[in-house]
Amino acid sequence: MNSTTQKLSFTVNLSFEAHSIAQELVSKISNQKKRQQIYLNSLAVFAVNHYLLCMGFETDYLEGDSRNPVAVQLMNVADLIVKDIGKLECIPILAETEVVEIPPEVWEDRVGYIFVELNDSLKEANILGFIPKARDKVFLSKLNSLEDFLVYLTELEVVESVQAETTSHVISFRQWWDGVIDTSWQKVEQLLNPQQLGLAYRSNMSLITRGQKIDLGMHLDQISVALVMKVMSESDSEEVDILTQVYPVGEMALPEGIKLIIGDETGEGSEVVSREDDNWIQSEFSAESGERFSITVAYGDSEVKKEFEV
Repeated sequence: MNSTTQKLSFTVNLSFEAHSIAQELVSKISNQKKRQQIYLNSLAVFAVNHYLLCMGFETDYLEGDSRNPVAVQLMNVADLIVKDIGKLECIPILAETEVVEIPPEVWEDRVGYIFVELNDSLKEANILGFIPKARDKVFLSKLNSLEDFLVYLTELEVVESVQAETTSHVISFRQWWDGVIDTSWQKVEQLLNPQQLGLAYRSNMSLITRGQKIDLGMHLDQISVALVMKVMSESDSEEVDILTQVYPVGEMALPEGIKLIIGDETGEGSEVVSREDDNWIQSEFSAESGERFSITVAYGDSEVKKEFEV
């Protein structure tokens, strides 16, 4: 282990409580290899939970799959839910380990992966560092520091708080038609370059066209996209046609896996997912006066949800 990682580690004593929890999870498992996997995973989660509480973060220690006796038998899982942030995966490692492979079943639905070195006696755990996204092989000498980890979590916490406030605000198309439009909704020419506009705006603009920049992910892997709304209505109709699109900001193609999700008041909806080299994605639908719907743009564990009313 290099000196940088050692300097940034945080030591947790693995108490009788830590081992009691692990022992309870493996008590009905006969396969020795599976017992060891679950036991070490449990100790790693316990250590990270203690560390985060010391650092001032709240957790849902009891709610993760890592505390579910059935889930741990079916999967190699060591998740810890951090309140208002998301799931961390706690990766246990033994002394002298240099390279780690992350289990494929935990590559999704995680805000980060934190690595925990357990000593030979399993009485101490050292929190070493983290990575924000899973990859095939992780070299422990290349981990991001715990200092970066705390900054990363703090930024995610701020983003979740801002998004919660945004979600509670319903955007009214009636106000848009009256000329009252929040300044965060810009004209698309201000958000997208001429080449992008040419892809889908060759014809005349609709009655109202506005866009808003959305940041998905923070600190180490920030993705910026533009959510564009085209609202079309005929004077003698109660029905409104809505075209919603997602474009990359600063790039010509979207990352693969960007989701555009439309939801109605009943909870039903539709989803479009970007493929490799997609220049934009879109969904077109109609809504009646007074109807509410939501639009969610998501990428990995990050998502932004907007509520609208016709």
